[in-house]
Formats: sequence, structure tokens, C-alpha cells
Amino acid sequence: MMHSNGRGVSRTLSLSVAFSLLAAAASPAVAQRAADDAGGSPVRRLRYTVVGGLVGVAMAAGYASVVDKAVPPSCDPWGCAMPFLSLSGAITGLFLAREIDAQRRAERPRVGIRDRVGLEFAVLPAMPNGMSLRDSLIAIVSDSGVSLFAAEAKPRALRRRGVGLRGLRDVALLPGNERLLLSSDVALYGTNSRAGTASRLLDGAITAIAVGGDGWLAARGAVITIERPRGDAAVRDSIDVGTPAISAAYDESSASWWVGTDSGLLRLEVNPDAGRGLRIAERINTGGGVRAIATSREWIAVALGEAGVTAWRRVGAGGGIITPVRLQSEPRFAYDLAFFNGTLLVAGGTDGLVRIGLDPTPTVLGVSRDLPFATLVKVDAKNGVWVGDRGRGTLNRVTYPDTPR
Repeated sequence: MMHSNGRGVSRTLSLSVAFSLLAAAASPAVAQRAADDAGGSPVRRLRYTVVGGLVGVAMAAGYASVVDKAVPPSCDPWGCAMPFLSLSGAITGLFLAREIDAQRRAERPRVGIRDRVGLEFAVLPAMPNGMSLRDSLIAIVSDSGVSLFAAEAKPRALRRRGVGLRGLRDVALLPGNERLLLSSDVALYGTNSRAGTASRLLDGAITAIAVGGDGWLAARGAVITIERPRGDAAVRDSIDVGTPAISAAYDESSASWWVGTDSGLLRLEVNPDAGRGLRIAERINTGGGVRAIATSREWIAVALGEAGVTAWRRVGAGGGIITPVRLQSEPRFAYDLAFFNGTLLVAGGTDGLVRIGLDPTPTVLGVSRDLPFATLVKVDAKNGVWVGDRGRGTLNRVTYPDTPR
């Protein structure tokens, strides 16, 4: 009887000690956490192995405390259960630590620091194909038409337009936000942003659109058409640039248009000699297809997909001798880009939202991996950052720590 009580007491003490050690191992010191965050994977693996072993000890103690004492077991719990469960727990802990290490390595940016950003989002009816924003309105185009949102601290859904149209590629908000341009596989459409039907403005597959100043640009392959007001009427001019256009943007600084092709960048302007008509003012070789164009007062930048990002200073792009700065491999694929607080934000797909400094040399400053597949990025007039994510099918407002919400 005394022997049985002694064993019960020892089991109770063993159980208490095991759970105490488990709690101590599960709450590492601050210094150990710092070493862990700095990449000390051996520390994490040792810790999880010890924790797993202690869990096995605790399970063995629990088994020993509830085993039927009336029938002597053929295998003593402390001699059989504890070694087996302890070893199993230690192996499980080791593999768990290795899995956590692998996940953290996958989430950790290859270069730069990890940007901690705030996210507010709205779910889209389908994966976003294009985005346009002006003033306080955001338009997102998808296979389900155009979704309009209020550009607030948390994006608020307003209404949908063009739901019956198929093959939509991109969207652009015209000045005043009263009208929308929609590009598709069959035509360029114009419609009111609030209500009404859509009308065809141009027939044919539209490969790029842009708005700026008081007009708009649309590309049908190599043929570029620009419409702008003249008095009470609208005037259209067209030019064949010789190679299909795949992107376009209006440049406020030079009051001209940039058009991206599969191998270069073109700047179009109204022919100053004739007073009307278009001419190619500049040709810049990019060595790859221009997926997106962004401009600031000092820089012109393009997203080149697998070829990365290329940028030119304005003094270079307008002075005859062009010396580009390039950033390749980071991100591995550049989908879209926009200027923000003197830096360049690049939507890098699975690489997240990449923040790049261009001066004195192009350098990755930080990466946010909070968005699983970022393909669209725009910055509004109030310095708000908006990202379209195909991984979650969302429109996201991204806030950096030093940026007011």
C-alpha cells in the first residue's frame, strides 16, 4: 500500500515537473527570441525538439497516472511509454521547427527589409485586370465588369458598370469622374460612371489606353489614336508607330504621352509645326516589353516583366544621351509600378509589393509579403497606395508606418 502511494506521489511530481519544464521551454528568453528572429534556426530546432520531448514525458506521466493498477501491466509505463513518447515528441518537434524555418524563409524577402504595412481591403467579384483612380474614385476592371469604390481609409464599394461587356482589359477614369473608358478585345467603350449604356468609341481590339490632360489615348495594335477637346468639339488624331503598343501613360511634366511597345518606349506629342497631328518625339530602347509606365517630376520608369525595372532621369530622357538605371531579378517579375514618397513601388506578383530607391543607384529598400499576388499598384493624389491582388481577389489600401491613414 505504501509502495502504491509512493508511486502515485512520484507520478504526480513527475507530471508537475514535466509541465513546468514544458512551460519554461515554450517561453524562451528575450535574447533567445532575438537570436531566433535574426535567423538562428538551430536555436528554434533545439527548442522545439526539447518541447516535443517534454510533451512526450507529460503524455507518459498522464498515461502512468491513469493506468489500471489492479492488473499489473506487462510493460511498465515508465519503462515503455515514456521513452517511446518522448522520442516521438522530440522527432515531431524537430520536423515542426524545420517546417516553420522553411515557411519563414519563403516569407522573408531575398533583399531589403520586410516592410510592415497596414491593410484595408474590399473583396472583388473577380480577379482584377486593370485599375484607374482619380480624386476619390477607384475603378477596377475584371471579367465581371467594372467595380467602383470610394477611395477612403477602408475602400467602400459603390456600384458596378459594364457588367454585360466581355473581354474587358483595362479601365480609365476621365477628368471629373463622370465618364469611364473601357478597353476590350473588340472595341473601346465609353460610358457614364453612374448610369446609362456604353457606346463604342473605336472598333477593334484595344491593346492600351490612358487618360490625361483633357483627353484620352487608345492603341489598336500599332495605330495610336488620341482625342482631345478643341473649343466645343473633340478632335482625334492618329499615328502608326510601326509596332504594337501594349501600355500607355500621360506625362504631366511634359504634357505628352508615353507609349510602351514590346521593345521600346515612345513619346508622342502634337506636331508643333502643323499645329495638329501627332509625331514621335523620342524613341527609347528598353530591350523588353513595357508592361507599365510611371512618371514623376524627376524620373520615368517602366515595368519590364521578367527583365525587371528600368528608369531614366528626366535630364537624360530629354537631353539626347540616355543612361538608364536598371534593377533586375528583384522582383522576379515586374507587373506594375508607381512613384510614392520619392521611391518606386513595384507590384511583383508572388514577391509582393517591392519598395525601390532609385538614387544614387537602384536598390530594394523593403518588401511587403502581406499580399500573395500583387499585380496592380497606383498612388492617388493624397499619397494613398492602392494595390490589386489576384491571390485573394481584393482591392487593398496599403499604409506604411510613417504614412497617415
